[in-house]
Amino acid sequence: MNIGILSDIHIDREHPEPNRVIEGLVNVIEQRGVAIMIIAGDIANDYERTLHTLHLIEELTEIRCLFVPGNHDIWNEKHPDKTSWEIYEALKAFSGNLVNGPVALPNGWTVIGDIGWYDYSFGSSQYPIEQFDQMEIDDRVWQDKIKTDWGKSTIEMHRYFFGKLETQLSAHRSRKIILVTHVLPLSDFTVQRPNRMWRYLNAFLGSKQYGELALKYSVAYSISGHVHDRLQQQCQKTVFICNCLNYASQWIENDDPVSEIARAFKTIEI
Repeated sequence: MNIGILSDIHIDREHPEPNRVIEGLVNVIEQRGVAIMIIAGDIANDYERTLHTLHLIEELTEIRCLFVPGNHDIWNEKHPDKTSWEIYEALKAFSGNLVNGPVALPNGWTVIGDIGWYDYSFGSSQYPIEQFDQMEIDDRVWQDKIKTDWGKSTIEMHRYFFGKLETQLSAHRSRKIILVTHVLPLSDFTVQRPNRMWRYLNAFLGSKQYGELALKYSVAYSISGHVHDRLQQQCQKTVFICNCLNYASQWIENDDPVSEIARAFKTIEI
């Protein structure tokens, strides 16, 4: 069984022809014989657009799509009357949202996932927690500060998602597991530029604890997104994969979404 992997589609940002993005996804799914699609978050900045896109992918490809929200998917800039919790709950309307619970696949496989959150563990130790809580450096504001409203602290949100994922991993430890988070599980996947800004901003990219979870439960594949990069690394028995489409302005070779999706798209066989 071939499983397709992609993250950070951002269909409503910098894509003048969003239908070309859908066309590219449909083409590569068909060409590579994909039976299940996994999207690791950040489809859109509007949860209604995210839901529409997910349903459209399933309708056009006739395969099941599994998904975890990204931080952009739960932003409330388009819906200021809603909290991030309310948006998170609304996204459960999509049956393939892993927030609803683990999904069993044939031959003893299970997919477990959730958005995850960050705990500042990837940020430089030169900054105290109180400074990370500000989510600002050199006039740059991490947009989650403005566009998310959990009603809880950043660390509390990380602990919530970490606890939820560990409970599910423990309950399914006899299965072969694919773990999906939007945020990163490895420090090696963070932005490696040795400058002051990214020594600070890496704090908001994930948590080393998700990587530790993957290794503790011998997860076969750990899939993530968020960092707008394309990376793969094996640690012990776990293959860590981050495959993001990214904003069009970040593409290197051309501005055609159909071609770029073919380059970004990852396939694994189980």
